[in-house]
Amino acid sequence: MRDEQRFFTIFQEDGMADTYISVTNENFPEQVLQAPQLVVVYFAADKSNSCQIQEPEFVAVSKAYQDRVTFAKVNVENEEGLTNQYTIDGIPTLVFFKGGNEIYRIKGIMMRDKLRRQLEGVLLVASE
Repeated sequence: MRDEQRFFTIFQEDGMADTYISVTNENFPEQVLQAPQLVVVYFAADKSNSCQIQEPEFVAVSKAYQDRVTFAKVNVENEEGLTNQYTIDGIPTLVFFKGGNEIYRIKGIMMRDKLRRQLEGVLLVASE
């Protein structure tokens, strides 16, 4: 196993994903669309190098904002219906939902500081 693969495996096994929920086609309406607060959905694939880079950034931000925002992850390899419905044409993609509607989208890797700034901006607009 390559060093970076070993790092990501250890990182993921260390309970770091406790700050977000896994969503599927079945629970997406309840967990995301009907949620009263802002929901950030991370569309990703486990085998994607880009998603392996994004994962710890997403986890760090989800830990910092878990009291104000719901964070969710969709595995695009298993949830083709959601991937098509929300036109996910590249991963990683973060889609922000409020009141059942998409209000913002980020495509590609975004480091945690920039992701925090983007999230703060969305929270400001979404609270109006």
